[in-house]
Amino acid sequence: MKKRQLLNFFLLFCICAMASAQSVKKTGAFRCGGWNDDFRQLRDLQWNMEELDLSEADCDSIRANALHSRHKLKSLILPNKVRFIGSQSFFACDSLTSLILPATTERIESRAFGNCYGLHTITSLATTPPTIAEDAFSGLNLRNINLIVPKGSEKAYKSDPYWGKFFAKKQKPSLEDCPKEFSIIPIPQEMVFTGAIALETKNLGKIIADETLANERKQLETVLKSRLGTKNFKKSKATITLSIDKSINTPESYTMSIDEKGICIKGSDAAGVFYGIMTLDQMLIPQEENGRIANLHALTIKDSPRTKMRELMVDPCRIFIPFEDLKGMVMEMARYKMNALHLHLTDDQAWRIEIKKYPKLTEVGSFRVGMDDMQMPISGFYTQEQMKELVAFAKQYHVDIIPEIEMPGHQVAAIHCYPELTCGGVQIPIRTTCGVSDNLLCPSNEFTYEFLQNVFKELSEVFTSQYVHLGGDEAGNPPLECWSSCESCKKLLGEIMSQPGITPQPNSRNDNWRLQKYMFDRVIDFLRKDLNKVPMFWYETDFHEIQPGCVVFAWRHGLTATAIDAAIRCNAKIMLCPGEHCYLDYPAARGDMPEVNWGMPTTSLEQTYKLDPAWGYDMTFENNNLYGVAGTLWSECINSTERMYYMAFPRALALSEAGWSPQKNRSYADFLKRLSHISKDMHRRGICTANP
Repeated sequence: MKKRQLLNFFLLFCICAMASAQSVKKTGAFRCGGWNDDFRQLRDLQWNMEELDLSEADCDSIRANALHSRHKLKSLILPNKVRFIGSQSFFACDSLTSLILPATTERIESRAFGNCYGLHTITSLATTPPTIAEDAFSGLNLRNINLIVPKGSEKAYKSDPYWGKFFAKKQKPSLEDCPKEFSIIPIPQEMVFTGAIALETKNLGKIIADETLANERKQLETVLKSRLGTKNFKKSKATITLSIDKSINTPESYTMSIDEKGICIKGSDAAGVFYGIMTLDQMLIPQEENGRIANLHALTIKDSPRTKMRELMVDPCRIFIPFEDLKGMVMEMARYKMNALHLHLTDDQAWRIEIKKYPKLTEVGSFRVGMDDMQMPISGFYTQEQMKELVAFAKQYHVDIIPEIEMPGHQVAAIHCYPELTCGGVQIPIRTTCGVSDNLLCPSNEFTYEFLQNVFKELSEVFTSQYVHLGGDEAGNPPLECWSSCESCKKLLGEIMSQPGITPQPNSRNDNWRLQKYMFDRVIDFLRKDLNKVPMFWYETDFHEIQPGCVVFAWRHGLTATAIDAAIRCNAKIMLCPGEHCYLDYPAARGDMPEVNWGMPTTSLEQTYKLDPAWGYDMTFENNNLYGVAGTLWSECINSTERMYYMAFPRALALSEAGWSPQKNRSYADFLKRLSHISKDMHRRGICTANP
């Protein structure tokens, strides 16, 4: 072994050893600020840390997200001279059982210790109660936590508006007046107040529903229980009626009316009724944690979606997302009328779905150590039974589960397991870094098509969605040079080019794109004819033609108009997820997570909200080609479920409004007002979000 190889091996060993340390103590100078400061290193690189002692660290400020969602952290000693503890700095460190706040502590920001469910004792050494945000311990029952304060300071803490909650007895819910303006996201198409306060919510309970709406009835019962504490659904002075109204022509549309007799929700279909219930759920959100809406105004709502699909894509390949957490994401996105969860199940870094015909894909392809500088073991996959369960679960919330199997690129994990998939049968390791690999599936090898067809056959029995996503992006460094050195690929390309009517494409660097088209044509034909599926894929300029009946995604920053023009020219449907608006893995502000930034720009909440699905085109495009909007949540820099939520929300709410609400109804200033109310509710329910 060469000296350089030995040195690299030694350095990797040292990094892994440091990263796996369970007990860490930092002393002296402490870097706070910059993308790779000491907090970021502790949070993302010390993946196995259980004990952290910062008592002798020269640090008076704990920055926002400092140790966000470090679930293994059991013991924490804060710096002796800390004054400020930032927003979400220890959010979801749920293995912490006790906390000591130094005497120097002056201020604790929003959700600094939110969702630290293991906390049972907090000791504050500060004689004067630190200023504290009202949701600094969001998600916790403060009355169950033993608060210890300095002798002689008890009165000051008990009289403090927030610290006093630790000593308060359980109170009955306070009744709140109906708000003058409802905070509903996405904003409805039409909402008209028809009178003053008309309905006392204490009179609600009895539900009358069509037999076909048993699921929606159950969802409504859940809303009434959580928002109003309703227990009896058979007797009440006012009723809630759920029904299908075929005169409402647009799918997923609904109407709602509220008067002194009760509430009536009608939908064009069951999905429409469900979305009416989700609107009612938001109307019942109280202002205060212990509040309850006492009454509702008389009103009518008519509401319809602007686009057919409002999608969120998540990526469990880079960092595995536990199965149960996918269910949580389904529930949360459905609240805001998003109707598709796109699962990126295969990539260079892992294969995450069980394929019985090819067991090595998950036996070997679902495990690796490391993601860039995060040297932690990453493993996990979904069984077919789990995915069937997820599909059935999501159906209750009218969310479609769409699987993605990449081709011809982003398939290193599969090639690692079955080298015969690539040109020359080269054995390559699973990728542990971000970026793009030049190793592609071989378009001239019949095993490639046998493999893909067997995979899609099995998945068609698991995922009931009419859609399947084929990837298609970043197929090596253009112009697909890896195929240029494959003799069988060159032979196949020669046969393609010799066909009548085939001529070199103007402005193309070479004709290898035709090999990709050949592969896509064969797979798409199989999906449509044999499995009755609608293919989707990421649009690239190498796609000089879009096959009929496909849905393409405009994703590349700055090339949305190019993708739209191609969709119009080929009479195809298009989803908009342009990087400048919809890439939710990008930080929402400079210095925000993820700090380790390999070239990602920021995508602010306002940027996301500014997405207009029409993209400046006329109604002909919107009616004939526009299919929907999607938010993409790649996970190279996401290493916990809480962080996945943090990156997704509230920007996903901005996308939901872009995909649902008429452009004329939308206003960013108004959205922020509504979001302020909605965000408080999300925090109370334990959902991790970035600050609006």
